[in-house]
Amino acid sequence: MAVLLVLLLAAPPAVNKVPNVFPLLKTGDTKAALSLLKEIGTHKKNHEEANALVSLIKTRKVKKPPEVMEACFLALKGIGSRKVTRKLIGLLKHSTLKKITAVRVGICRALGGSADPAAVEALIRRMRDKEDQVIAAAAEAAGAYRYQTAAIRKDLFKTILNIYESTWNLKNSVKPDLKIQRARADRKWEIIERPMERSMQLLSNITQNDPPAWRRWWNKNKRKKWVELEN
Repeated sequence: MAVLLVLLLAAPPAVNKVPNVFPLLKTGDTKAALSLLKEIGTHKKNHEEANALVSLIKTRKVKKPPEVMEACFLALKGIGSRKVTRKLIGLLKHSTLKKITAVRVGICRALGGSADPAAVEALIRRMRDKEDQVIAAAAEAAGAYRYQTAAIRKDLFKTILNIYESTWNLKNSVKPDLKIQRARADRKWEIIERPMERSMQLLSNITQNDPPAWRRWWNKNKRKKWVELEN
């Protein structure tokens, strides 16, 4: 106990470097800002920096190029924790930010950082987003939940499979009255196919890349006990 107390007292306080990003953005030094944000992403569970990153994402006081916004979300993903999860879900409810596709994409990617069960519902909702890039990002983040309980893995797997299969069926439809929908499904498939296949492989621990085969596997195994995977 005494040794632990000494170690805690000796541990340096967490440093918040996010304020240093602001002057870099104001002077247009995007490269330096990106480098600093990358470093911040290595500071695990630094909640002070997480709070500051959320403020940076929200603020209109400095111009933030798309690559800087992306770096902010990657930094939040790197920090990772349940507190970060709550902040990210909160951003999905922000009156302005929730309307921006790139923001929703960034949030979904960041939610994969901690694989927090509290984010499962949010990811499932985003897999039904109107934008394909958001759907793909949410599906990709779902793969990080491979070490969660079987119930969580099954919920995520089922959601992914339904979207994956329905898109595949539509793109391969031969009905002449579905020409426009087929073209739309083709574009969607190009974006969602790989992240969805990869996440289904991670969640199920099965290697597969054929939609009908995935459906057969799911129908056969959905009620069976899934082995818990070890991290």
